[in-house]
Amino acid sequence: MSTDKLKLAMLVGRDTPTTCSAISMIAGLPQVQILAILIDSERLSIARRLRNLKKNVRREGWSYLYFWLREFLLDFLESLSSRQISRGDVFETLRQSFPGRAFTLGQFEKLNHIPVLEVGNLNGLLAAETLRKLEVDLGIVLGTRILKRSTFSIPRMGCINLHKGKVPEYRGMPPGFWELYDGRSSAGVTVHFVDDGLDTGDIVGEDSVLIRPKDSPRTLRRKLDQKGNELLVRCVLDLAKGQAVRRPQPATSHKTRTSPTRHQQEELEKGLGLSSVRQEQWIRMLKTFFYLTIFYTGFFHVVRGLRKILPKSRGCILLYHRVNDLADDVLTVSLQRFTEHLLTLKKYYTVIPSSVIAEKVRLGEKLPDHSVAIHFDDCYRDVYTQASPILVQLKVPASAFVSSGFIGTERIFQHDADKYPIRMENLRPEDLSGLTKRGFEIGSHTVNHVDLGQCGDEEAYRELVQSKHDLETILARPVLMFSFPFGRKNNIREKVPELVRQAGYQTMFSAHGGYVTGSSDPFNLCRMGVSEVHRPLDLLMEIEGLSLGALKMGWKKLWPNSRSS
Repeated sequence: MSTDKLKLAMLVGRDTPTTCSAISMIAGLPQVQILAILIDSERLSIARRLRNLKKNVRREGWSYLYFWLREFLLDFLESLSSRQISRGDVFETLRQSFPGRAFTLGQFEKLNHIPVLEVGNLNGLLAAETLRKLEVDLGIVLGTRILKRSTFSIPRMGCINLHKGKVPEYRGMPPGFWELYDGRSSAGVTVHFVDDGLDTGDIVGEDSVLIRPKDSPRTLRRKLDQKGNELLVRCVLDLAKGQAVRRPQPATSHKTRTSPTRHQQEELEKGLGLSSVRQEQWIRMLKTFFYLTIFYTGFFHVVRGLRKILPKSRGCILLYHRVNDLADDVLTVSLQRFTEHLLTLKKYYTVIPSSVIAEKVRLGEKLPDHSVAIHFDDCYRDVYTQASPILVQLKVPASAFVSSGFIGTERIFQHDADKYPIRMENLRPEDLSGLTKRGFEIGSHTVNHVDLGQCGDEEAYRELVQSKHDLETILARPVLMFSFPFGRKNNIREKVPELVRQAGYQTMFSAHGGYVTGSSDPFNLCRMGVSEVHRPLDLLMEIEGLSLGALKMGWKKLWPNSRSS
């Protein structure tokens, strides 16, 4: 058997985390060598954009212009709202936090010594000439335009494509949409050779993911991305070993799928219970405009200055749950967004340990100016594997409140089982010790994540004492902080704070919003939940009490008897 490595060229359309992950996984195979990454860098001309607009108006009517204008305004406002933090700083922080892992295509040049080449249109002369000079065995296509034979036939073996769909039934695009629309119980991924038709080449490998009742187009797309990358690696390895089996696609009467109309999108959203999505987009647009006005008129900085000179200081505790690129819900924040948050906090605030806030509150002392603390609840392992390396790199302290009965088990939190289609791994005992070595403070979150607003005193006290004992046994140090599960006002009864005190804790945290001052109750310290939906701009407004939610809460405190609109 030949020991020569299979020489590859990656042909990519966009610089995305999914693309980078696929290339990283393939680059780690000892049987292959990636000679170059070719990026399709040609942008649509104005004339082409206008032709596309005209085509869509003919397809969907003049109302499409309204849709197009809304999308344009959303993109424009999003670009303005992202300027608080440099994209380059974000990816450089991620690179330093995870040595050897690329987060942008450009980083492969430094980490893996793989040339990254912008070649314009992948069907153009420059791309073809570049590919020909590389003399590769195989091209791997990831999210490009439809390739012509003048490009895909150059590698010795041709090119393979990762398609997020089962062929031949689901040729075309977009990934996952039509399977949901058709009410399928699963969705497929396929690796096939590229030929003159769209997604019609010989199949090299197939796999599938289950479609859960709570899946949306976004969650299904993430599952397909992950499963597709895993399949692609297996297929490349089989090709490198000479073990791959090509098989022609079966004949089919299915038509190639195209982008859905707005009516079809709205129909699916309604069927999945997502019919408020478009209304939320308008709300998000107006909210973004409001926040940008506050920030760029200087009012944001005036408020910060006033807080510094006021006699009563105020701190904010930010509550996270998990950090990963798999989930897409209110408990999850992606690595990129989490890094944006931390860089924003480093720029505008002083991040302090929870124990410092607790001590200041117990003594009735003024909190440090612009102070913020970072918390994680539950027992998700990505707090250790994904969040803590970034926190260490930026020298930011944090606390984890752990439900001890989940440590080292495959138990699933009920709120995940009910709502989310992906299982999240739990912390292991050694992870907990690892967190403390990385500067984390550890608190209790009961044993079984029980609702202390519903269970009796005996059960509540047992949960408090046992969780404290479990954590102290693992860590060999006192555990003095506690946060109660679910965190809302109806999730705790009046007698529970006294039980928490009797169990040996010195501080208790909630999760129903609000801020901490020197006069706060040590057994009712407020926290504010944050997730992927919070851009750096949103985060700033939340912390300063200028967000729509914070303003509404302030209004209710001033006029508790007024009717909410």
